[in-house]
Amino acid sequence: MNLLKPHPDVIETSLEDELVLLDPKTQQMYSLNATGKLIWETLKAGEYPEVAQKISAEFEVEAAQAQLDADALVSDLERTGLLVRA
Repeated sequence: MNLLKPHPDVIETSLEDELVLLDPKTQQMYSLNATGKLIWETLKAGEYPEVAQKISAEFEVEAAQAQLDADALVSDLERTGLLVRA
């Protein structure tokens, strides 16, 4: 997967186990659960190659399934414009 990063205009608000994202251009709000929040934070840190291990350790999920779920979310976030190619 090519390097992706959060769009610089996205506004984020952390609410304990979830993360709310606001796209100021469209005024759309998106809510990420705890897993989505971890994926977003991993992308922000530039550590996406380690995302499956982080999800697996945090949520007791098989690494292969964690990677599939992370990749699906990342694709959705890119499609909505919340993530952009670095």
